[in-house]
Amino acid sequence: MKKIVFVFTILLCGFLSAQQEETQIFASQLYNQSAILLSSAKNQCKELPQKNKALANAVSELYKKALEHKNVATNVFANAEYLLNFMQGNIEKSCGLVNLANDESIKLIIAQEFEQLLEKKRASDSFDNFIGKILGTEYGKLLYLATSISTLEKMYTKWAGKMVSNRNDFKKTISNIASANTELNKELIDFNKAFKLYYEK
Repeated sequence: MKKIVFVFTILLCGFLSAQQEETQIFASQLYNQSAILLSSAKNQCKELPQKNKALANAVSELYKKALEHKNVATNVFANAEYLLNFMQGNIEKSCGLVNLANDESIKLIIAQEFEQLLEKKRASDSFDNFIGKILGTEYGKLLYLATSISTLEKMYTKWAGKMVSNRNDFKKTISNIASANTELNKELIDFNKAFKLYYEK
């Protein structure tokens, strides 16, 4: 009987030790994942607001000149100016929130929600499944916020790239900008819907 109790105690200690190790590894994974994403977002936020603002200002000047000369491209430039300024608002809002977050806030969020996150992780069969399950948690909001900066930067890069392509052909340039405006409009609508769903919910 004593031998059985001894063996059971050893097995229980081993099980508890394995559980402790699992939770420690998971806590580290949560921290590392969010810290890396946040650091990357903060770096992007050092330049993205200024770059997009400069682009919006340049387009504004083109719009004024087109309006002055009653150019056929006036509406295309007006639409571009509006969209880039709208995106600027999203960039400044998102970067402002990103810059408020720090190492301590990451640790605090993980500490407060750890049991809930661990439960979601155990009920998930993949990382994507886990991300879907933590919708609405503060940790999930933090991850979404950090990745939203990359989304905005891709929008900026794509629009700016289309603007300068074929720049020696005025008609083609205007056509490219009109096409880029259509894409950016859809992307901004989708971005704001996602932001409300994933971050503000």
